[in-house]
Amino acid sequence: MPITHSQTDFVNLVSSEIITGIDRAVEYWLARIEHELEDAGMTTIERVHAVENVLREYKNVTGKTNLLCASA
Repeated sequence: MPITHSQTDFVNLVSSEIITGIDRAVEYWLARIEHELEDAGMTTIERVHAVENVLREYKNVTGKTNLLCASA
C-alpha cells in the first residue's frame, strides 16, 4: 500500500513534535547544570556537588542507574 501525502504529513508532524520534546528536555537538564556551574556564591567543590545532585535527580526521574559514556 503506497504512502499518501497526508500520511507523510502526519509522520513529519509527529517526528517534529518528538524532536521538539527531546530538544526541550535536553535544554532543561543542561540549563540546570549550567546554572549550578555559574553560581558565583559557591566554591568549586560545592559546584561539583550541585552538578552531581542534578545528575542524581536526572537518573531518579528517568529511572536510569547508569548513563552511557560519551566518547570524544
